[in-house]
Amino acid sequence: MQADAPSVYELLQALLPPPPAPLGRKGLFAEQHFRAGPWESGLRSFSQVIFINHPLSGGLLLLAFLIQSPWMALLAVLGMAAANAVSKLLNLGQSLRDQGIHGFNGALVGCAAAVVADSRSVVDTGLIAVFVAFGGGLTTLILELWRRLFHLRGDPPALTLPFCLITWGLVALVSPQMPDSIETVKAAASPGSVQALAFGLPHSFGQVFLCSDLVSGWLVLLAVAVASPIAAALGACGALMGMITALASGADSAAVAQGLWGYNGVLVAIALGGIFHVPGRRTLVMALIGAGFASLVQGLQGRLMGSLPALTLSFVLTTWMLQRLAGRTLPALIPVALHAVVSPEEHRKRFLVASELLGSFRRNLRQRLDGMAPNAGGEQTQSELNSEIQALFDELDLNRDGQLSLEELRHALLSGGTSKQSHQRRTSSLNDQLTATMASMDLNGDGHIDSAEFSQLIQRLQRLRQGEERLLLYLMPVDANGNDRLDQEELTRLLQSIGQPPLSAGEQALVFPNQQKSLSWHDFVDRLLLS
Repeated sequence: MQADAPSVYELLQALLPPPPAPLGRKGLFAEQHFRAGPWESGLRSFSQVIFINHPLSGGLLLLAFLIQSPWMALLAVLGMAAANAVSKLLNLGQSLRDQGIHGFNGALVGCAAAVVADSRSVVDTGLIAVFVAFGGGLTTLILELWRRLFHLRGDPPALTLPFCLITWGLVALVSPQMPDSIETVKAAASPGSVQALAFGLPHSFGQVFLCSDLVSGWLVLLAVAVASPIAAALGACGALMGMITALASGADSAAVAQGLWGYNGVLVAIALGGIFHVPGRRTLVMALIGAGFASLVQGLQGRLMGSLPALTLSFVLTTWMLQRLAGRTLPALIPVALHAVVSPEEHRKRFLVASELLGSFRRNLRQRLDGMAPNAGGEQTQSELNSEIQALFDELDLNRDGQLSLEELRHALLSGGTSKQSHQRRTSSLNDQLTATMASMDLNGDGHIDSAEFSQLIQRLQRLRQGEERLLLYLMPVDANGNDRLDQEELTRLLQSIGQPPLSAGEQALVFPNQQKSLSWHDFVDRLLLS
């Protein structure tokens, strides 16, 4: 087959009508209510701190900053704007700015600077603003440097490390003698464990942005929930696990109640449980373990770093470590491609699409080995769909004999008004492909496809076309070596991720014929369609 020849899947799509345009989300929280522009990018910069890519969530966070203090809101905007300005000045990528990736560390620097300025009123506010602008821009440079140093597939993201580095510099510069100007435990009576957990839950969400106000904490939680209820639930579980671990380790219950031992757990649980992995039982367990471990790391960090605030370093270190360990000890736990990170809900949809298509593929392989037609008796479609497929079959059946021949199928795929040279090239490349297509559907060997066999093929084609994008995004991290091909070991890992056992020897012979070592993406999609 020629290298530039289209796959069978691509060829057969010519038989189907164009797919309908995707329907946008409707309702109050739909992104269509927001215009694209710098402010939308800025709002996304706020929400990306908690792995949310939605301007409405960013607006709620800005309100939380205002309630904490107008000074915090101003500096958060300044830090975010400086970070995005440097990104634009260096032409680092419009898409990253639009999604808030270059601005969220700068926004956090502004929030931290506001806390330092509030606790030290003698500090000149103008110098603080200058530092925030400089530090916010510097976070973008650190992100870009990190990307260039760690650019291979599977390398860790920088997360909030730039924010930590810049804020520690601010603390050392502004107040070297300070005991605890950030993350200071407010004087309060020590609450009981249950009370500490109850108050600590919303405070933990607020402390992600160094907001100590209870209303601000609830607004941060709401900002997560409106965009992703799964992320909000994961964050709440992570906060509770972090606080429980801290209490068991002897932490001050007043500090727990103020959220100082739960915010790293919030970030770890959301990251591991729904952002960098598909939500599920295994990821939930890993997220809870990570949240508890982050609390222990935070305690160790406090003893090692002296007066420097903990910030989110334990979140960064824990996420890196568990991501690496998961790849080694849980190979079936498929990560999410970083460029394809969205909401846990979308990741779950991709997993379900992959489970459906790959599960059907596995059943068809077993039926074929048993000498049965794939999906025999397994299709249950609406009568309207059956009538549409029958009409298409009748249109392709030129001699009206109730069967499709190889010539009739070839005629349908070549009737596109192409040039004579292109027609000859396509005819040559179609021979092997259509012969394989006919053989896959024609188990009785009569050289024809009847209407029932055709209906099964078209229905599989429709399901594959509907789920192709989500399936591809789910599959990409499986290609660990980055060669854009799927080998037998990678396919085994892929099947294990949806609860399927490895292929048998007979199934491997069907998927990898002629002792092939690997499949291109197009070839694998053809296997899904024709097996």
